[in-house]
Amino acid sequence: MMDYIKSKFSGNAIFWGVFSLIWLIIGVIMIFRGLKNYSLKINDTLILLLLVTLFYFLNNYLKHIKYLVIRDVQLKYYSILRPFGKVLNMEDYVGKIILTESGSAGSYKVVYLVDKQNKTSFKIMGLHYKNFEEIDNAIHLKKINFSPTVSQYFKLLFFERITVNNSSNKSEVTGIILELFRLICIAGIVLFILGSLIKKFM
Repeated sequence: MMDYIKSKFSGNAIFWGVFSLIWLIIGVIMIFRGLKNYSLKINDTLILLLLVTLFYFLNNYLKHIKYLVIRDVQLKYYSILRPFGKVLNMEDYVGKIILTESGSAGSYKVVYLVDKQNKTSFKIMGLHYKNFEEIDNAIHLKKINFSPTVSQYFKLLFFERITVNNSSNKSEVTGIILELFRLICIAGIVLFILGSLIKKFM
């Protein structure tokens, strides 16, 4: 019997991963060129916001394609954001929840690890793996029965971090809207500052 489990990527994960990586690189080049020629005009700002949004979604997609190695109470993973790997200790988590999410490729199962603050803190998408069930079984954490509300479901999709409990929270929708507004404001400020600096020094 193997003393460790390694993830096996699906064909779709490999194809779309390579495709997204190529476009991510192109997007970075286009953003840099756009900032270099940034003129503070509304058209330039909108184009840059579009490119930054594209970069965000491509990066968000790629970061979930993780190569996993599970051994005893440790899970090590590699991704585009963690090329040298990161080790998670299962003793730092109190359980896992298994949900079904939907996307352009259809429905698929997702495992979220729940930390000691009862917050979701790590996501494994079954969409990307041929041996998802084997990966799930290798994570020896108790399964937490949890049914998210509509707002919790969308918060998981966009931010991947919620408090796991079965009580409804009326402020969650407001929280999501405020978080989206905050991200848009930060993106706008960063673009303005970078554009001004590049225009001044180049």
